[in-house]
Amino acid sequence: MLPDSTKVGCQQSECATCGENCHVSDGAEMSVVCLTDFEAHARERLSKSTWDYIEGGAGEGFTRDDNIAAFKKIRLRPRYLRDVSQVDTRTTIQGEEISAPICIAPTGFHCLAWPDGETSTARAAQAAGICYITSTYASCTPEDIVAAAPRGFRWFQLYVQPDRQLNKQLVQRVESLGFRALVITVDVPKLGNRRHDIRNQLNLKTNLLLKDLRSPQERNSMPYLQMSPIDSSFCWEDLSWFRTITQLPIILKGILTKEDAELAVKHNVQGIIVSNHGGRQLDDVPASVDALPEVVAAVKGKLEVYLDGGVRTGNDVLKALALGAKCVFLGRPVLWGLACKRIIRLLVEEKELQEIRALDKVFRPELREEFSKLQSQSKLTLLEGDILDEQFMKRACQGISAVIHAASVIDVFNVIPRETIMNVNLKGTQILLEACAQASVPIFIYTSTIEVAGPNSYREVIQNASEDQPLETTWSAAYPYSKKLAEKAVLAANGWALKNGGTLYTCALRPMYIYGEGSPFLYGFIDHALKNNGILPHNSKFSIVNPVYVGNVAWAHILALRALRDPEKAANIQGQFYYIADDTPHQSYDHLNYTLSKEWGFCLDSRMSLPVLPKYWLGFLLEIVSFLLSPICRYQPPFNRHTVTLLNSVFTFSYKKAQQDLGYQPLFGWEKAKQKTMEWIGSLVERHKEAARTKTR
Repeated sequence: MLPDSTKVGCQQSECATCGENCHVSDGAEMSVVCLTDFEAHARERLSKSTWDYIEGGAGEGFTRDDNIAAFKKIRLRPRYLRDVSQVDTRTTIQGEEISAPICIAPTGFHCLAWPDGETSTARAAQAAGICYITSTYASCTPEDIVAAAPRGFRWFQLYVQPDRQLNKQLVQRVESLGFRALVITVDVPKLGNRRHDIRNQLNLKTNLLLKDLRSPQERNSMPYLQMSPIDSSFCWEDLSWFRTITQLPIILKGILTKEDAELAVKHNVQGIIVSNHGGRQLDDVPASVDALPEVVAAVKGKLEVYLDGGVRTGNDVLKALALGAKCVFLGRPVLWGLACKRIIRLLVEEKELQEIRALDKVFRPELREEFSKLQSQSKLTLLEGDILDEQFMKRACQGISAVIHAASVIDVFNVIPRETIMNVNLKGTQILLEACAQASVPIFIYTSTIEVAGPNSYREVIQNASEDQPLETTWSAAYPYSKKLAEKAVLAANGWALKNGGTLYTCALRPMYIYGEGSPFLYGFIDHALKNNGILPHNSKFSIVNPVYVGNVAWAHILALRALRDPEKAANIQGQFYYIADDTPHQSYDHLNYTLSKEWGFCLDSRMSLPVLPKYWLGFLLEIVSFLLSPICRYQPPFNRHTVTLLNSVFTFSYKKAQQDLGYQPLFGWEKAKQKTMEWIGSLVERHKEAARTKTR
């Protein structure tokens, strides 16, 4: 293909060289086109106890199930020959405009479903232009949620506490943060009888670090790990007290009868959410949509009526609106629903590229905005789709001359289901290779990992190894195993005949441990230390490795692309793999973390740690326990033999072959890489301090 028509595709999802989002999966095993697809998707990925907590209902679960069944009994009476060429879904609630009458109900503990918890939910609501009701029992603080989505439209849901002062603090705190309404849940005088949680012995107090409901000024140095009780004496007369402490509109959540609706009007509240708590509180009560007409008739338009419970389709939304609801709120489906950009930045600087296509399952709004600012003669096209969707991949590969495949699920701790990792990492790679063959794409560059080589034993010392040494992982853990098989598939595909009669040429890059701005692993260590008086974890002191800066890994991909496009160099590169490192000093993971963060006052944990050998066999014992419990529940050990070996090995490599064949020289030296990474860590520290200052105002 002529240089002036060259197009490059960069597979974006879970990029191993971007330093972002490398611990979770953007890929999926199915096309997600409706809420029930999200439900199946979530059920596969969540532990049994978490799934049971989210999906559980009170008693026999009749009301929970009836919420959905009741919608199916309602029939629409369509009227036709109306002008619907222009459709506007916007509406208002409490005088505020929303993009559609579909908002997010208050549900607690979003971190059970996604590590970022409610901050991700808030960002999604802001991007969609809808209202998000934050729960009293959110796993993130109101300040964190506001910081994550400063332009978002939010209400705050309150479980009334026995301590009046605590209620006052919470309400005035969220009002000062810009929350627009107070939603008081009235249907939980006592927690519902949720049998699954009882059987699973679910204890949120011990499984989650619950945030402190008190104001920052009144907290002492001890963590507040109590789940505050709900005031079972709260009555209608108490609503007048809330009027004295806030100017926010008051919405009552949990009304199901005309009698209570009439009392709500009498007590001058501004809204009602018709709700049975998703069937989680009192079984054998009406489905929310069945109770809706009665409540709407009782209030006679004097206040706004909303609904939650059982909404799963657009038709359900339409039925609720037709029966008088102003909008609906989604609960469980939101929980179901809970990058390679450095390569793209370098690609846009390459000459003679006509188009760059970035593929991902979903592009975050902020990433879209960042890409839109890139100035280049090359056209940058963002394509959203599933790597396991064969037809999508074939369409995406049409008319391009090279693929850089950096997508994978990176999971060294065995948190993600094995099937998910094997599907995305191996099957997804095979599908992409086939798509390249069908679309006659001649160049395929694969981002592999050092883990395909090991380490297999923490006792074995590997120093300055090269591509000529036959090292291969023997672990059956899903991540190294899937990447090993995927790399073999890529290298075996070198020489494939293409549909147009041409030939496919492939190579693989094996980066060392990647650090730098945005590194999720480094972020995890820093975040842990910020919450622990600046003390870094000290669990890898016996390792000696040669980490590589994220910018240098991205640069190696650009050089590999150039080399495979050069007829004189390509012959030596086709079907080869290359270790990618730089001049970062060989050191332990612990020492690297400390070196990069000590300027900001961080230090390593000085406490004694368990020696490697006992820890290794303890990991083996935990694996056995996990296996024995697997028929009953999914137990995730804190570590296993694989992680102990990975974190405590001497395992270093040369990158001379990449220098020789690819012309690779690190773009960033150690001092520059260290400086840029330290600046990023400094921004995390400042953000943490700013959040602390905001909480104390």
